[in-house]
Amino acid sequence: MKKLIPILLILFALPAFVGAQATSEIEAVVIEVINDQQIIAQDFSGNEYEALLSSTKTDGYDYNLKAGDKVYLQIIEFSDNTEQIYFGDVNRLAGLWWIFIIFAILAIAIGRRGGLFALVGLMVTIAILFGWVFPKIIAGADPVLIVILGAVVILGVNMHLTHGFRKATFIAFLSTVVGLVFVLIFSYLFVSLGSLTGLATEDAVMLFAGASGLIIPKGILLVGIILGAVGVLDDIAITQQETVFEIGSADPSLDKKELFKRAMNVGRHHIASVINTLVLAYVGVALPLFLIFMMNDTISITRFLNEEFVAEEIIRTLAGTLALILTVPIATWFAILIRKR
Repeated sequence: MKKLIPILLILFALPAFVGAQATSEIEAVVIEVINDQQIIAQDFSGNEYEALLSSTKTDGYDYNLKAGDKVYLQIIEFSDNTEQIYFGDVNRLAGLWWIFIIFAILAIAIGRRGGLFALVGLMVTIAILFGWVFPKIIAGADPVLIVILGAVVILGVNMHLTHGFRKATFIAFLSTVVGLVFVLIFSYLFVSLGSLTGLATEDAVMLFAGASGLIIPKGILLVGIILGAVGVLDDIAITQQETVFEIGSADPSLDKKELFKRAMNVGRHHIASVINTLVLAYVGVALPLFLIFMMNDTISITRFLNEEFVAEEIIRTLAGTLALILTVPIATWFAILIRKR
């Protein structure tokens, strides 16, 4: 979406673009920054272009371009066979690769074998999502069913890869599947109670408009809630599983009731931390929205909360969190049963 913003700003800001017929994009390297409004860049074939920076300063897109930076240029072709070239976006792939390399090194150095397998699991997750889940949804399959099946496979593969192929991991996996059912139930219930349409954001509207009726907005909202809770369900189930085993190993004389009580004491602290984490994560993502509300004295807090894009995030957070809360005692009890046996 951000990549399209400079183009949209240009198209709506300049009357001369009324006659534009096509837009193409090329990769180039900045050779010289002429001033705040122009750069000279060269593509990989050696062709040089003088591009305008109409969106980098005036609209808040200050990239501090310098010679050697890789960029994307937008070429606007007009009906009279003329063209105009504009800066589109910076090429940040090199930076992203370095970020991933640093992440991988630290994950393996500190997590060792577990960190390595977690990275493998991450690759599996990406492969399942982009190779099966997303294409199926785009093709018109039931998004909720597809995401539930994909989430079960992702959890099964990742949990066993990361924590070992043992009975305790399998029990924790079953706990996450139960938690996944709770997420589904609360999501359906809360989305219905909140009268959500799934069209609260521009991205959702664009997806719906471009999918020729194959995409159900409310279904996409539901699967977004489900996917957002999957990773934390894994965390809750494994933590409670290991807590039960560690407490039981430290004091084998504990009966089931006492072991459950002590493990739940840890679980309650975990619940409190997760709730706080989810709320802060939402506030961090939606910070511009909150600041806009604070700057506008004409909007009441009730009217602000009633906006669908706000209610959507509240429901997303609460539905996932309630499922997590219920997963704690379930995962704890499953772990106690297998340990005692």
